[in-house]
Amino acid sequence: MKILITGGFGFIGKRFIRKLGGEHQLVIFATKKDINKIRENHLFKNIVFEQGKIEDEKVIDIISKHKPDVILHLAALTGLQKCYEDPDRAFLVNVYGTHNVITGCIKSNSKLIFISSREVYGETNDIESIEENDLKPNNVYGLTKLIGESLVKIASLSYNLDYTIFRITNVYGPEGDAYGAQIILQNAIKEKKIRILGGNQKLNFIFVDDVVKILEKSLDSSATSKQTFNLGSKNTLSIEEYVIKIKEILDFPIIVERYPMRKTETINFHPSLSKLNKFFGNMHKTSIDDGIKNTIEWYSK
Repeated sequence: MKILITGGFGFIGKRFIRKLGGEHQLVIFATKKDINKIRENHLFKNIVFEQGKIEDEKVIDIISKHKPDVILHLAALTGLQKCYEDPDRAFLVNVYGTHNVITGCIKSNSKLIFISSREVYGETNDIESIEENDLKPNNVYGLTKLIGESLVKIASLSYNLDYTIFRITNVYGPEGDAYGAQIILQNAIKEKKIRILGGNQKLNFIFVDDVVKILEKSLDSSATSKQTFNLGSKNTLSIEEYVIKIKEILDFPIIVERYPMRKTETINFHPSLSKLNKFFGNMHKTSIDDGIKNTIEWYSK
């Protein structure tokens, strides 16, 4: 299967390549900086690289050139604070960039796997969120992801675009990007210090390799065609509880610094996993303890 990945050198993209790069024909669309940074890694020697940005229409031509069976659209401006501070770029990348990718999919008759976010729900008041709930994002990142979802569904109605949308929760694990739940774990390992913004926010944590397993299964699954899923796990806990687990697993003292919660964050999120389990089974089964231990082992090598 030929798969074109946007954002292939991000957190999920790197793990996808590491786990599945030998089983599929991969085309990685990325910026020049990312390509130069990673090209020497032995994992990427048999992969085709294409340089560019999704907000440029060049991505449409690249997709048309390769005609992939599936496009895994991971590229985005992520992070609540980044999008809050630079909303123009958030809309350019997450909305117009997604429009370009969709256009390429339509021209090449490619299936689109679109990575959305739990942020599309907004504040959920500690209620388990199902995919059919009203969507009321309360930050720029969530809004741009919701618009991206809408663009995908409109293209499906108008051009019969085949797609699967995943509303992903808080991903953690080896090779993670330096923000969100991941940076808490990285700082604990590398600096022996944790900075908490708030602490009572309830997050849902999913181990990155569990995400990759589900993405792989969705590549050629007709059952998931034109479906939207919460992509999370049973591991819902507060940031304070997450920090306690990290401190229990590490065998050295950790300094904890506390700061006010950012205004852009939601307090509670509990995803319903009923639909995900129905279509994929219990593939997202890594416990939070095992996930943290695996991550610590990777960073300690």
